[in-house]
Amino acid sequence: MTKQDTDPEIKSLRVFFAISPSKFVQKQLAHQAKLLAPICGGRQIVMPHFHLTLVFLGNVSAQRIETLRHIMRKIAAKKFALCLDKISYWKHNQIIYLHAKQFPAELFDLVTALQSTLSEDRFVFDRRVYKPHITLFRKAVRAVNIDLIDPIHWPVSQWTLLQSKLTQTGVDYVPLDHWRLK
Repeated sequence: MTKQDTDPEIKSLRVFFAISPSKFVQKQLAHQAKLLAPICGGRQIVMPHFHLTLVFLGNVSAQRIETLRHIMRKIAAKKFALCLDKISYWKHNQIIYLHAKQFPAELFDLVTALQSTLSEDRFVFDRRVYKPHITLFRKAVRAVNIDLIDPIHWPVSQWTLLQSKLTQTGVDYVPLDHWRLK
């Protein structure tokens, strides 16, 4: 951790790496959420905010964002596809989320490559065990655990650096850069 990452006088951005779905996949995710709303309650995630977090960094000094952009060019990860086929509930977090019964190895390879590259350049990031998921609801009042009859297929060809930015209407996710998968 550097002084720039901890000094309150230096402007920082709250950032994370994620994969973001296409409009087509976003609509499918929103449809699932709409069907679940009367069952689980809670605060439904708005369509443009659907994403699958890869690595959460938190506050990073604005000066180090260019370094992040530069070091991501080193990563040569492969394209993959997600088959989202399960809706579950995390009681501890009170979220309803969509996930795959089995995620492709390429997803975990990408996360490992990101973490290694970030570690080499001394970036601080969340090191909890990686549990890929797409949040559909926060503060859910009832648990839901369902296998989808029609899974959502999501081809993944890039990852993105997103800023979590507080606005007058809540949090917005601002894309800062993206990189293609091979």
